[in-house]
Amino acid sequence: MNGYTKNKLEKMAKIERVTLDLLNQFPIKTIAMTDIAQAAGVSKVTIFNYYDSKQMLIKKVIFDHFQMIYDQYDRIVSSDLSFEAAYRAITQFQLAAMQQNTACLNQNIMTLYATDPTFYDQAARDQSQQLMLALIGKGRTDGFINPRYSDDTILSLFQIYSEGMKIFGETPDKLLAMTDDLTAIFLNGLR
Repeated sequence: MNGYTKNKLEKMAKIERVTLDLLNQFPIKTIAMTDIAQAAGVSKVTIFNYYDSKQMLIKKVIFDHFQMIYDQYDRIVSSDLSFEAAYRAITQFQLAAMQQNTACLNQNIMTLYATDPTFYDQAARDQSQQLMLALIGKGRTDGFINPRYSDDTILSLFQIYSEGMKIFGETPDKLLAMTDDLTAIFLNGLR
């Protein structure tokens, strides 16, 4: 239990659920620790005993949300699907996940991604890179990816795409509308 009592783990889970609920409803800048504490039925002191700052709490909540997405990506990449089918399945899953989120949560995620250089930490980048390398490996096995493109080149392309997404921080719906075209452009470019 990582040195945590059952009661502490239950409180932390409730604080994190409440924080996610608030992120689904309100812009980050309008959510105060007082709001989180009140909704969770705990004191601000209790929250600060578990989390160093509001930013750390919000990052944890969002990364836990992302972990479920990464787990699904891993299942898709590890499946018997071809590279192209796996890439499209990942893209469609990501689109569906974003559509299940409220517009406010998507906006909050994009705002953090665009404005906080520490938002996507090294561990998250490493996990994402490992998933991308596994997907690239599947593409190479299937003969889909042009062999003259190195893994580093393809990873750089993923990074450029990821960095480019920051421009949609204010309008994630615009990005969603372009998903099919961006997928086709990307897949055609790898051949």
